[in-house]
Amino acid sequence: MINLKKYLFNNLNKVKINSKDISKGDVFIALSGEKNHGNQYISEAVSNGAKYIVTSKLPKNLNKNNIVIVKNTLKFLENVAKEKRQKYKGTIVGVTGSIGKTSVKENLNYFLSKYFNVSASIKSYNNYLGVVISLLNLNLKSKFSIFEIGTNNFNEIKKLSSIVQPSQVIITNIFPTHLEKLINTKNIAKEKSDIFNLKYNPNVKLAILSNNNVDEEYIIKKAIKYKNFKVMSFGKNKTSNMQIHKIENIDNNYSKIFIRYNLRSFDFIITNSHLHKINNILICLLFFISNKINLNILLDSIKDIPLLEGRGLISKIKINDKIFNLIDESYNASPQTMKVSIDYFNDINIKNNQKRIMILGEMKELGNNSIKFHIDLLEYLSKKNFDHVIICGDLMQIALKKTNNTKILFMKNVELIIEYINKIICNEDIILIKGSNSSLTNELAKKLLNYGEN
Repeated sequence: MINLKKYLFNNLNKVKINSKDISKGDVFIALSGEKNHGNQYISEAVSNGAKYIVTSKLPKNLNKNNIVIVKNTLKFLENVAKEKRQKYKGTIVGVTGSIGKTSVKENLNYFLSKYFNVSASIKSYNNYLGVVISLLNLNLKSKFSIFEIGTNNFNEIKKLSSIVQPSQVIITNIFPTHLEKLINTKNIAKEKSDIFNLKYNPNVKLAILSNNNVDEEYIIKKAIKYKNFKVMSFGKNKTSNMQIHKIENIDNNYSKIFIRYNLRSFDFIITNSHLHKINNILICLLFFISNKINLNILLDSIKDIPLLEGRGLISKIKINDKIFNLIDESYNASPQTMKVSIDYFNDINIKNNQKRIMILGEMKELGNNSIKFHIDLLEYLSKKNFDHVIICGDLMQIALKKTNNTKILFMKNVELIIEYINKIICNEDIILIKGSNSSLTNELAKKLLNYGEN
């Protein structure tokens, strides 16, 4: 066990929980699930090159070399993760919020990596297991390390914050998400604010906070009361440290953004495909300013920032000799992000005869008001001008029956949607897909992407 700990402290990105992801030198964690135990995948992990196996159950008919048996796998991982956290001397950044956590983490990683050694959690590893694994995979030599900290229930942020102990925290926004358990946005704001609660995270030195609505104002007031750390805000409210002054369209591809920061002002160029995600850039700007990092590193590269898979990535797809553009927003959806995507797609520049086809899946975890949120969305959608609108999912179907909008097509499965696309698609058409991660739209996006990029 001592050798395993030393190995985890001295290496990075070695811990994996999927045997298929294992490569030479990795550490496979055989977790116990509701139906299966990870032990049944140990042989595959070893075959793929695993150096160590961690499990709570003695495997049968396997060489016991480098297999570490622990009483409680998750508790063991958490304890080792905490030890590694104590050894880390760099700056840990914790990102939470209703939407945009992964995008902010990836954007900040993109900008900082141009000048510094940076660690960042992979994918959307923001729950308990994801956070623990991210800490175990931390590069102790990195200058900055960025973690997502998520929640869908009460008291989760304080637990994760006490493990990660970020010295700089970011709350991207507060919107109606995960309402099944958190009930309302005020509760979401209270839950998210635990990331800077000194009782659970005494390390906080900086908080970058959104300032666009009453729930976010509540968080800012709560942060200021502590008086132990610096509070920086961005948003539409006049009390914000950073605001967007104006936006000028340059051409079909780029826009110029003018920013006011306290008594200063500056501008930058951004692609129009990032225009609806501009608050992520404001967060990065405040981070650079607060850490006294040369702003030119960021400003010079904003226009080249990459789009992310499932979060706006644009691909060329070929079906039946027709090549069209796919905007993949299929990773997740909330009432706010749906409307933002609808506006973005409505405003996108198109050529003559180029069609816009919007495909929307249902929004999950919205609690008792789920149907109302879907009805409101379809009513909002009806005011826009798209060539084709397709929706899928039970909640969308119920909402459509209540709105009786004949311009919107409901389709019950992926096969029907693809069949319809085959009939209507022409060269250079644009399809935007968005829905919750567990909805049909996520499956649809993957199938279309499997047709191949060109």
